[in-house]
Amino acid sequence: MTMTFDIPSDVQASVSNIPGLGTWVTLYLRHEAELEKVRQQRHSAEARAIAERALQQAENDQLTGFDWDASFAELQRHHQAITEKL
Repeated sequence: MTMTFDIPSDVQASVSNIPGLGTWVTLYLRHEAELEKVRQQRHSAEARAIAERALQQAENDQLTGFDWDASFAELQRHHQAITEKL
């Protein structure tokens, strides 16, 4: 199989003289494939889907400028106000 992908020029320049680079890349990819198998077995499809949705929501929140710190601070204020009344 042949894979084609872009390598940033600064990385390309720094790795161009590594002997056996293709072998190292192949070993790395094999290792990553094995890790992915472990990840797939460790977590259910449902858990992976939940994590993916959470990552997408976090990315959307960043893009829209949602302030998680301010939201959490407000939640703490509400919690404190409720517990003071108990």
